[in-house]
Amino acid sequence: MAKRRETNAELEVFRRINEEAISLAPDVEAVARSILDIVIDTTAAENASLMMPTADRQGLEIKAAKGRKDPRSRYSESSLGHVFAIGEGIAGLVAQALDPIVIHDTSRDPRFQDRSGAVKVGSILSIPLVFHRTELVGVLNLSNPKPAAFDHEDLRILSSLAPSAALALRNARLMREIDEINRVLQAELSMTDKAMAEFGRSILKVFNWMAIGILTTDPSGLVTTINKRASEMLGKTTGDAITDLVRMDLITKVFEGKEGITVDVERGGRVLCFDLSVLPLKPVWQMVACVRDVTVERFKERELVRVKDQYKDMVEKAIDAVYIIRNGRFLLVNRKFQELMGFTADEILNRHFRHILCRESVRSLADVLRSTSGNVFVPNLEIRARRKDGQKLYLEISIGRVMIDHDECYVGVVRDITGKKELLAMKTRFLNVASHEIRVPLTVIRGYGRMLARAKDCVLSDEQRECIDEIEKQCEKLLKFSNSLLDFAKIHDESFTLTREWVNMHDFVCQVVRALQVGAREKGVTIEFRDDGGVDMLYIDPMRFEQALTNLVDNALKHAPPGSTVRVGLGRASCGEEPLRMLLNQDVAVVSVEDEGPGIKSEEARELFNDFFVGETGRARGGIGLGLAITRDIVHAHGGQVEARPSDKGGHFVITMPLKLQDA
Repeated sequence: MAKRRETNAELEVFRRINEEAISLAPDVEAVARSILDIVIDTTAAENASLMMPTADRQGLEIKAAKGRKDPRSRYSESSLGHVFAIGEGIAGLVAQALDPIVIHDTSRDPRFQDRSGAVKVGSILSIPLVFHRTELVGVLNLSNPKPAAFDHEDLRILSSLAPSAALALRNARLMREIDEINRVLQAELSMTDKAMAEFGRSILKVFNWMAIGILTTDPSGLVTTINKRASEMLGKTTGDAITDLVRMDLITKVFEGKEGITVDVERGGRVLCFDLSVLPLKPVWQMVACVRDVTVERFKERELVRVKDQYKDMVEKAIDAVYIIRNGRFLLVNRKFQELMGFTADEILNRHFRHILCRESVRSLADVLRSTSGNVFVPNLEIRARRKDGQKLYLEISIGRVMIDHDECYVGVVRDITGKKELLAMKTRFLNVASHEIRVPLTVIRGYGRMLARAKDCVLSDEQRECIDEIEKQCEKLLKFSNSLLDFAKIHDESFTLTREWVNMHDFVCQVVRALQVGAREKGVTIEFRDDGGVDMLYIDPMRFEQALTNLVDNALKHAPPGSTVRVGLGRASCGEEPLRMLLNQDVAVVSVEDEGPGIKSEEARELFNDFFVGETGRARGGIGLGLAITRDIVHAHGGQVEARPSDKGGHFVITMPLKLQDA
C-alpha cells in the first residue's frame, strides 16, 4: 500500500505541475499561487511560503504565502515579511547550500529564529528551487505547528516537484520581462533606431536562452523563427518543415480552431512535448510551438502506472484473502475474501467491519489496536466472523497499520481456520480425558511402590528394590507426560487467556537461567546468558512465557554433551521475516537459545514445532513431541514467532516478539 500511495502522489504532482503551473506563464503570481496550492494539497504543511531572490541576488524576500485554511494565496511584488540575507535563517542557509533542510523540532534547533511569533511553528521543511543545478530561482518553505510533521514522503514529493516548479517560475519571470519590454516599446514610440536595435538584440537574447524550446511556423508548417534550445532538440532551422514531427492535420486544426493542442512526439529515443497555439500576426497568422523534453517524466509515469497495476493484480490473485480498511470500512477486498465471506465486491465495499465480526471479536480486536500507535504489525490474531448466509467462521488474521492521506488504514490477510479449530476442540477433549485416565492408575501404582520401598517390616532383596525404583522412575516419566498433555489441552481450550504485565526482560531471563542451573550442573553443562541491550520491558504473561523459554532451554540441555555450554541471548533486531512487518520496518525483541549438540537437520527444522513430532535425536532421549509445540502456541498467543534454524553445529532456536505491540 505504501508503494501504491507513492505512485498516486507522484502521478498527481507531475500532472498538476505540468497542467497548472507551467501553463500559467507569464503570470508569475498565478504560477506562484499554483505551486503553493499543490504543496499544501500533497504534503503535511499547514503553512507554505515562496521566497525569491532580491534584485541584487544578495537576499530573499517572501513573494507568496498560503495557509491550509486560507481560501487564496497572498502575493506581493514587494516582500510580504522580513528580507533575509543569503546565509541568514533557514531559507538563507538553503539558498546558500542549494540543499533542503528538515527541522523536526524547532524548539531544539538553534538554526530556527522566530521573528514574528504570530504563527506557531513546530517543524519546518525548506527546499531550494534550482534551475540547471546552479541558478537559484526561489526557496519553498513549509511549516507545521506540530513537531515531526514532515517525513521522507514529503521530502520525496517536494524533490520531484522542485525542478518543474523552478522551471515554471523562471520561464514565467522571463516571459513577464518580455511583456514588460513590449509595453515599454509601445510607450516609447520616439525611441531611436539605435535603441530599437538594442531592444531587438535583448529580445533575441532572451528568446534564444529560454530553457524551453520555442518556434513559430506559418500555416504550411514551415519554421519562421526558432530559438537555440528548440534547434538543438529538433535539429531544425528557419525554413525547415516540422510536418515530420507534427502531423499536418494537427497544424490545420490549430489554425482553424484557434485553440491550443498538446501532443507528445517520439524522436531518437526521446519524448518531446509540443504545446501548440495560434499567434495572431499580420499579414499571416503564426503557430507558436513550445517544445519540452519529457522523456524522463513520461517514463516515470508509465513505470508508476505499470507498478500500480502489477501490485493490484498481485493482490487480486493472491491465494489468501486480502483486505484494506479505512475509517473502519472496507476499502479493498480481493476475490478470495469475497468467496470466503460470501459477499460480492459491491456488497462488502464501504461496509463497516463490525457488521461481519462477532461481538466478542470486535472487543478483542479493539483492545489489541487501541494499545498500539503508529505503524504496527499484529500477526496470528484469531477472531470469529459471520458469512453472508449467517454461518460463523473462525479466522486467523494479520493486521498491518499504515497512514494513507492522514487516515489510519489497516491492511492484512485472512485465513479460514474453522476446520482446524474443530479438530483442535476434539483433540483437546480427548487429551483431557486421556491425561486424567492416565493419572489415576499412575498415582495408585506410584503410591504402592513408595509404600513398599519405605515399609520397615518388608524385607526386599536388592533386585526387588531396583525394580521398585524403576517403577517409580517410569511413573514420574508418565506423570510428566500427563502434565504436558494437560498443559497442551489448556492452551488449545477456547477459554485460554494470557495474564499480561510489564516484565523486565533482563531480570526475567536471568531468573529462568538460575532455575535451570542446578539441573544443568548435574549433566555437566554450563548455561550462559548474554544481553545485547535494546530490550527493557515486554508486556507478557510471565508464567506462560517462562514455560515457553524453559522448554527451549530444557530441550537444549537434553541435547548438549557434557562439558559444553548452552547460550541464552536477549537483543533487538530491525524487523522480522513477515512481509508486512518488513514493509512497516517494525523492530522485534529476540530471545535465542543455542547448544553444542548434534544440530538440526533442514528437513526437520519446520516440523519440530508440530504436535507430537519427535526428531531422530529426540527419540533417542525419550521425547514426546509436546514441549516445543507448547512453546509455539504460547509465543503465538503473545503475537510473536518461534523458529528452529538448521545447523550441524548445534541446536539454535529463536523467539521474536514485535516491539510495537508493546507500546501502550
